[in-house]
Amino acid sequence: MTKKLHAVLFDLDGTLVRTFIDFPAMRHEVQERVRELYHGDDTILQNSDSLDVIAETVARLPPDQREEARNDLYSLLEKHEEVGCKNPEAIPGATTLLHTLHSQGVGLAVVTRNARRIATALCHRMRLPVNVIIAREDTATYKPHPEPIHRACDRLRTAPEYAAMVGDLWADVAAGVAAGCATTIGIQWAHDPPDRFAKAKPSYIVTTLEEAGKILLPAVR
Repeated sequence: MTKKLHAVLFDLDGTLVRTFIDFPAMRHEVQERVRELYHGDDTILQNSDSLDVIAETVARLPPDQREEARNDLYSLLEKHEEVGCKNPEAIPGATTLLHTLHSQGVGLAVVTRNARRIATALCHRMRLPVNVIIAREDTATYKPHPEPIHRACDRLRTAPEYAAMVGDLWADVAAGVAAGCATTIGIQWAHDPPDRFAKAKPSYIVTTLEEAGKILLPAVR
């Protein structure tokens, strides 16, 4: 990195906080609702990403029905998130890294596919000093699309070329790359498959947040 970082953007669940959301149950309930109420076909329901299923379902509805359908389906996601986030655990190094960056004047954002209410509660409970939260309700698209990254940078009054994106999924890295972030850091936890980031090309792959800090801290303003 030749430019100093003004901001660092983090994914939330699986990057800063460990939750216990039952994603298979969430996916099943979304698929059943789509099948029963919105007549989703198999090409939609075969998608393993609940947000993709919702987006494709809503796009096929008449315009005047889309907002209500999206809110209905998002409420199912939020129900499962609420249950799975009742007893969150801080991922080692998260609090220390964010407080260190914050103390040096770095803008901090959480960019998450979770609901805003859930993300806000998690950040508050874990005492994470973030300036901005971009949740799924805040943008028309979601990671791996770059829109949430651009929105976070706008809110932090900086440009992606002065920001880093850190996350534990390929979609986090892909969003950062597509947005033009100065650097992207993929976190490869011990239990992750070796091809975790095959769909994206992070600037760095680390195995702990402490390692991420060794990359980020020398680069901040």
